[in-house]
Amino acid sequence: MIVTADDRLREEAVVYRDQGKAGFLGGEHIRLGYAWRMSEVHAAIASVHLRRLEEFIATRASIAKRYNAALLELDRITPVLVSDQAVSNYYKYVALLDGDVDRIAMKAGLRELGVSPSGEVYATPLHREPVFAHLGTGSLPVAEDVCARQICLPIHSDMTGAEVEYVLDSLAQVLSAMPRVTRIAS
Repeated sequence: MIVTADDRLREEAVVYRDQGKAGFLGGEHIRLGYAWRMSEVHAAIASVHLRRLEEFIATRASIAKRYNAALLELDRITPVLVSDQAVSNYYKYVALLDGDVDRIAMKAGLRELGVSPSGEVYATPLHREPVFAHLGTGSLPVAEDVCARQICLPIHSDMTGAEVEYVLDSLAQVLSAMPRVTRIAS
């Protein structure tokens, strides 16, 4: 879903969502597009959820604040803090593991305790994705480092305080049991 007050952006989105057609009733394709039309059921759900959007974002921000405070007290993990000049909806809550923490083992340890970290979409930097292989090769060491160390803690708008505490307790438990590893630069 795209919500915008920009008429130009709205018109572009309409073209892309309707297979690149110039208008919903016309058949001329003016650019590549996709079938990104929302079903009626999805639109009805979105309509209800939009009415509660501020509440959902406030809940996520509250959870992120609790995560931030707790992670600042833990060793071997650092929260990715949002700038005071920015506002986040906390679609994901990202933290960075120290270089001596095995990310894959860390996530497995959390899963064993019933905590499901999300965020695998960030495991590979974009320049390493097959779709971009034709653009050339090379190293982007910061992107590679961040992707190797990032972990996304569970966060959702109906998460309870007890669930947040369980995630934090599980995180502390798994981190304290993690052996220190030496990563070899790629």
